[in-house]
Amino acid sequence: MIYLLNFSFQGIKNIEQPLYLSFYKKTIQNDFLPENYKIQAIYGENGSGKTAIVTAVKILRELIINRNYLLNFDKQNELIELVNKKTKSGFLEAEFYVGFGEDANLLHYKLKFKVNDDNRFSISSETFEMKSGSNSRNHYKTIYETKNGDLLKYGNNLSDYTLVREKTLNLLNQQTLVPLIFETDINLIDGNSIFAMTLLYYCGSSIFACIDNEDSHIQYVVNQQFEKLQKKGITDNFYRFKDLRSAELFGNSHGNIVSKKNFGAFKKQVDRLFRFVQIFKPDLINIDIDKKIDGENYICNLVMVYPDYLLDSEFESRGIRKIMQLFKYLENAVNGAIVFIDELDSNINDIYLEKLIEYFMNYGKGQLCFTAHNLSPMNILKDRKKSICFISSTNTVHLWTSDGNLSPENAYRNGFIDDSPFNVEASDFLGIIGGVDE
Repeated sequence: MIYLLNFSFQGIKNIEQPLYLSFYKKTIQNDFLPENYKIQAIYGENGSGKTAIVTAVKILRELIINRNYLLNFDKQNELIELVNKKTKSGFLEAEFYVGFGEDANLLHYKLKFKVNDDNRFSISSETFEMKSGSNSRNHYKTIYETKNGDLLKYGNNLSDYTLVREKTLNLLNQQTLVPLIFETDINLIDGNSIFAMTLLYYCGSSIFACIDNEDSHIQYVVNQQFEKLQKKGITDNFYRFKDLRSAELFGNSHGNIVSKKNFGAFKKQVDRLFRFVQIFKPDLINIDIDKKIDGENYICNLVMVYPDYLLDSEFESRGIRKIMQLFKYLENAVNGAIVFIDELDSNINDIYLEKLIEYFMNYGKGQLCFTAHNLSPMNILKDRKKSICFISSTNTVHLWTSDGNLSPENAYRNGFIDDSPFNVEASDFLGIIGGVDE
């Protein structure tokens, strides 16, 4: 069992001050059962930082498991735009619970970052600690620590520390330690450290973050690069950038690149996707795969099959495309992963939304956290602890707790949530978007 206990960050998008999210009570007991804590809805005003949370989680995942994340030119440019323009630095911090039978392991990971003078996203420091056993008197033990590109500590074996420090010299500003070690041929002795890092990698690979294409910054980055090419008189790469925009626009429903050896598994996933979409579109007969050979891969388009016509999934309604996009994330959450979804409610009917949430509450084995504007999920979640939280425009977080007969929906609407007053009246729009200014 894997569970995200706490997550905090600073310096991503509009978050200037540290923002802390808690998903479970502070003390972990021997009978740790997160059944009533496996879902959380995040509400807040426009611009309060809801999308920043999911973005930060996505960055955390990539930093933990992807050795080449910061070495990718396009990702570097995207990250520079995501770092807060005032702070130009920040941190990501997470605490995980990983349980194997009766064995409990608590993992604490923190990474600090900054934008250097050369306008590159860089790792300032990285710390990973772990303690085994749920006894609160047990102390965290440092597995490794880095600072300014240098390895300060690694395990309890001096020869291991010397070897790892030598192998990672001048690399730790742009690469995190776990994937760097795992992808490097190093013969290490300290099995406890390797075990701890394996758990951290497992946690990172179990995180999934879904952000609407409309909020993706890749097109901005692509346009920036195209403008640089134009200034240099280089226009041959225009079509490559155009293709990047198209791929981002249609997401997973268009132009999936699938290796030939994995095509069977991909087809099974599409079959499950069909059964999922058919619940919402009963007249859908099938989802076919239109595949084209590209070396050792297939480029696969999804085609919606209806009784009287075929439709490229690119031209499906926004609501159905959103449902298709959500499928793999919801499937992961149900099967035990930690999943964050930005604007789960966008383009989805209220009734469908409520049924999806109810399904996860009854059958989900993982952890689901989502941002929303629609208030209807509040009625489903109001009796579950830590299941509703509110973020204010000042980035403070307030968890919903029962207050007499007051419902979370009415408390939110009427400005009774701390730091979250909705002080907007209909008359405020007079003379701005039309009407008579009296």
